[in-house]
Amino acid sequence: MNEFYVERRSNEKDEHLVHKGNCPSLPSEEKLQYIGVRGGNEAPLQEAAYFWYSSSAPCPVCMGS
Repeated sequence: MNEFYVERRSNEKDEHLVHKGNCPSLPSEEKLQYIGVRGGNEAPLQEAAYFWYSSSAPCPVCMGS
């Protein structure tokens, strides 16, 4: 189980990256929206897209691309 966060600001591709809580490239807390604790990578991506940012994408550092 991991904690997941989504970036409030989009990147140059207009994507809001979803990160695991232990990601080495995790931005500061004020730049993040907490998603919650999940067992896999798919649910947080779907939740970020549904509840906050339709253009969500996995962080290439902690979740692969």
